[in-house]
Amino acid sequence: VSTQSTGEHVLMSDNRKRRPSLVQTSLSFQPNKRSKVDVKSCGKQPLSAMSRGVQQMNPTGSLRGKNQSSNKKIQPKKLVIKNFVAPVVTTVQLDELWTRLQQGLSDILQTGDTRNKSSLLDDADNLCIHGDQMELYKKIEEEVKRHMVHCSKQFATMQFTDNTAFLRELANIWGKHSKQTYLIRNIFNYLERRYVMLSHKQLLPLWEMGAATFRRELMCVNNVSSRCVDSMLSLIEQERCGDDIDGSLLNEIITMLRKLNMYNSNFEGPFLDQTNEFYRVKGDIQLNDCAVPVYLIYVTRCLTDEERRLRHYLGSSSRRQLIKTVETNLIGNHVNPLLEKGFDSMMDEKRFNDLQMLYTLLNKVSEGAYRMCFFLYTYIKNRGLEIVMNPEKDKTMVQELLEFKDNIDTIIKLSFNSEDCVDVKKKAFEEFINMRPNKPAELIAKFIDSKLRSGNKEQTEEELEELLDKVMVLFRFIQGKDIFEAFYKKDLAKRLLMGKSASIDSEKSMLGKLKRECGSQFTFKLEGMFKDMAVSKDLMLSYKEKENEGVDLSVTVLTTGYWPSYTADSVIIPSQISSVLDKYRTYYLNKHSGRKLTWQHSLSFCTIKATFGDDNSTERKIDLRKELNVSVYQGLVLFLFNNSTKISYTTIAESTAIEEEELGRVLQSLACGKTRVLKKLPPGKDINKTDNFEFNADFRHKLFKFKINQIQTKETAEENINTTEKVFQDRQYQIDAAVVRIMKARKTMQHSLLVSELYNQLKFPVKPVDIKKRIESLIERDYMERSKDDKNIYHYVA
Repeated sequence: VSTQSTGEHVLMSDNRKRRPSLVQTSLSFQPNKRSKVDVKSCGKQPLSAMSRGVQQMNPTGSLRGKNQSSNKKIQPKKLVIKNFVAPVVTTVQLDELWTRLQQGLSDILQTGDTRNKSSLLDDADNLCIHGDQMELYKKIEEEVKRHMVHCSKQFATMQFTDNTAFLRELANIWGKHSKQTYLIRNIFNYLERRYVMLSHKQLLPLWEMGAATFRRELMCVNNVSSRCVDSMLSLIEQERCGDDIDGSLLNEIITMLRKLNMYNSNFEGPFLDQTNEFYRVKGDIQLNDCAVPVYLIYVTRCLTDEERRLRHYLGSSSRRQLIKTVETNLIGNHVNPLLEKGFDSMMDEKRFNDLQMLYTLLNKVSEGAYRMCFFLYTYIKNRGLEIVMNPEKDKTMVQELLEFKDNIDTIIKLSFNSEDCVDVKKKAFEEFINMRPNKPAELIAKFIDSKLRSGNKEQTEEELEELLDKVMVLFRFIQGKDIFEAFYKKDLAKRLLMGKSASIDSEKSMLGKLKRECGSQFTFKLEGMFKDMAVSKDLMLSYKEKENEGVDLSVTVLTTGYWPSYTADSVIIPSQISSVLDKYRTYYLNKHSGRKLTWQHSLSFCTIKATFGDDNSTERKIDLRKELNVSVYQGLVLFLFNNSTKISYTTIAESTAIEEEELGRVLQSLACGKTRVLKKLPPGKDINKTDNFEFNADFRHKLFKFKINQIQTKETAEENINTTEKVFQDRQYQIDAAVVRIMKARKTMQHSLLVSELYNQLKFPVKPVDIKKRIESLIERDYMERSKDDKNIYHYVA
C-alpha cells in the first residue's frame, strides 16, 4: 500500500509472485490492470474488510490513532483504487536480454555450463513478459537447430569400428542433447507454461521441440536412422546366436527411439521381420536335426530368451507381436511334424515332463491343443485295438486294458491336466473297445469272476475293491451290457452254488456298483439270486428242526428266471439218497403249494466216507479212513464200488445214466488225475468204452478230508455262441416291446422317426436291418400295419 498527501489511498495487489522488473519504479511489483473501485463508509460503521488494513490519514498527513479523542465526529472518507501504469521497456533493453540469453544457450548447448542459471531464469522471465513470445520461441528453436546441424556434421565425419561403437556414440549425443533440452525447458519454463501451453497449443513444448529437431537434423540425414536400426538388429541377432552384447546400450537406443517417436515407425517392423526370418530358418534346421524332446527344450529356451530381452531393453509394447512371431515359427508351423515325429514314442516311454512341455507349447498357438487331442485320440484308439482285436490276448485282455488305462490316466493327470484330454480318452476307449462286438463284455465278466473266486488270494479286500472300481470304468465303455449280464450271471451262479465266492461282502459290493451304474432293472435278477440263497438257508434250518435224517442234506431252491437256465438231467440216484430227496420235496410242496421242483444234480456235490487198504494191510484202520468231497456224478460212480471192486465202462454208464461226455470227464478225474481212487485198465490218460475200472485199495493221502477236483471244461465256442444267441433272442423281444410301446403312444409314425426313437430307448447296439426285421414280424402278427398311401408310414392296430 502506498499513500499520497492528497488523502487519496491506492490499493494494489497481484496474485502472481514476480521478480523485480528491469525498469526501476516506486513499486516492487507490477499490478494487473483493474477498473476504478470506490469504497465508501457509512455513518459510524467500521470500514469494510477490504479497507481494514489501511490506516486513515487527516488532510495534513498525520495519522489518526486510537489515542485520539473519541468524541470528535469521524467524517466519512473516499477510498480510491487507481490503475498502475506499466513501465515502458525499450527495444535496446530487450536486445540486451536476448544477447545474454543467447550466450547462455550457447554455453549450455556447447559445454552444458549451468553456472549462470539463476540470472538466465530472470532474464528469460523478463523477456517473456515484455518481449514478443513467438519471436523468442523461434529464436530458441533456431539456436537448437544450429547446434544439432553442427553435431550432425561432426557425427557424419566419424569413423566407427563396429556397430557397438556407432550406437554408443549416438547414445552419447542423445544423452547430452536430452540434458541440454531439459535445461532449456527449465530456464524458459514461464514461456512454456504461459505462452506455449495456453495461448499457442499448436506449438510443440520445448522438450518435444528439441526431440523433433534431433530427429529431423540428425536421425533423418546421412542414413543415420537406417544405420541405427541395422546396427541394433545385428547386435540382437548376435545375441540370439549366443554372443554377448551390451544390453544397456540397446536399452538406451530403444529408449531414444521411443522418445523420438521412431520406435514403431522405424524399428519395430524391421525387427519383427528379422525375428520371423531368423526363427523360421532355425526352426526348420532344429526340427530336422534334433529329437522332439530336444527341440522342445530349444523352443522353451528361445521363448525365455525373448522374454529376457523384453525386460532388459525391448520393452513391453512389442511383447505380444514378438512372442507370437516366435511361437508361430517354432511351434505353429511345425505342429503336425512335431506330433507325427515324437508324440507316440513319448507316450510309449511315459515321458511326462516332455509331454507336459509339448502340451504347454502347443497350447500357445491356434489349433495346437486341438491337434494334440486328435493325436492323443488316435494313439489311444490304435493301442487299444492292438489289445482288443488280437484273439491271442483274450486271456490277458482285461488286465492289459486296465494297465493301459492307468498309464493314460497318469499321463493326462501329470502332463496335460485338461478336461478336453479326459473327454478324448473316454471317446477313444468307447470306440475301440466296441470294435470287437460282445467279446470285451464277456471277458470283463470272466475277469471279475476270477477275482471274486475263493481261490484268488492276490489282493486284500481293499485292493480288490479298488480293482473292481477300475473294472467298472471299462464296463461303462462297452455297449453290449446285456452280454456282460448273461456271462456275469452264469459265473455268479457257479460261485454261489459251489461255495466258491471269496467274500459275500465283495459280491454285494460289486452288485451295488452295477446297480448304481445301470439301474435296479439291470440287477433285479442278480439280487434275486442272493435272495434265493438266503431264503434257502432259512428253509433248511426249518426243515432240519422237523426232520432228523442220517444224511446231512442241504438244498438250495432256485427261482426260474433269476438263475441261468440249466438242462434237466435224468441220472439214477441210489435209493438211500433218493428217499431223502423225496422227503424234502414233500416238505417243500406242502409249504409252498402250486410250485414245481426239478433237481439239478449237475450242480450238486457230496461228501463220501471211504476206507482204503485190504485185510492184509498192516496200517492202522484210522489212517485208511478218508472223507472225499466230490460232485454228485463222481459220487454216483464211487457208490457202485460198494458192491464190486472191478466194473466196466459200460456197466458204469448203464448204472448211472450219466451223459457220455460228462461220464468220461468223471472217470478221468477219478482214475487219471492227481487223486486216483480208481485204477484204469489198461492204464492211460484217455477214457475208452472198452476200459475197466477197479477200486484202488493202495491209495494213500496225507489228509483225512480232501477234495477230488473235476476235470474243468473250458467253455467251448458253441457254449459261448449259445449264451450270445440267448442274449440276441432277448434283444428281439426288447425291440418288439419298444416298437409296440412307441406305436401305442403315437398311433401313426414314419419309419425314420420310429427308428430314431428306438435308438434312443434301446440300451444295446442294434443294426437298422434288425429293426426292419422286427417291424416286419410285428406287421405279420397284426400289431401294426403300413399306410395304404405311404409305405413308410405305420399305423398301430389296437
